[in-house]
Amino acid sequence: MKTKKTSLFNTNPQPGVVDSNRQHALLIGLIAGEQKQFYTNSLTTGANQELLGSLLSEKTKMKDTLQIQLIFDFLKEEGERGAYDIMIPLFLSNNDEKKRETAIQERFVGIERFAQYCRNLNNFLQYIQSHSTLSITYEDLQRGILAWDLGKMIILARIAFDYGLISEKEAWEYIEFADKKCRESFTSWEEVGKSYLLGQAVNYPGEEEFKKVIGYYCSAMEDAESPWINTPF
Repeated sequence: MKTKKTSLFNTNPQPGVVDSNRQHALLIGLIAGEQKQFYTNSLTTGANQELLGSLLSEKTKMKDTLQIQLIFDFLKEEGERGAYDIMIPLFLSNNDEKKRETAIQERFVGIERFAQYCRNLNNFLQYIQSHSTLSITYEDLQRGILAWDLGKMIILARIAFDYGLISEKEAWEYIEFADKKCRESFTSWEEVGKSYLLGQAVNYPGEEEFKKVIGYYCSAMEDAESPWINTPF
């Protein structure tokens, strides 16, 4: 897939990060950062306070440390992967779209989220198949959306640090936790990227944004300037 050339992989000329392990940890959130055009190589995002405040309101509905802490705890312990991991065995057990959705609705009466995840995931798989964009394997689906949750946690940590809601030490603790979990669960940037994509797929953001995210993934995997290309997993 040819990706549209935009301002990708923006770097901070004064990154302030010399530790290669911390550089690696930041890259777990590469696609999530590209969605906001954040710096790829520093704790600070490069975003202004107005944008940071807007993003915090969008993500947390409140700009206080208590609410932020609750969200960090949720992303660390369960995140959206909890619901995905419940849904995916039923999704994989039936190739017929209508029968699959019926089985999920019968199993989880009154829980529309599982059925919506199913529909969104099915639409994503049909889209990439018809556009020959990339391949998602049975193993990719089973690996789940851990990188989605942890990518969001990294971005939230960076935003909260820039906005003054958490300390630098706290921000790195969240980011390094995400890196450790991903190193334990994945063997390549490709697996990390596909896990993030699957999380975005079940949380369908609209066609335009959806295409952009796929483009960011393809650029991260193919562009010679991509930090993923130039950093061993």
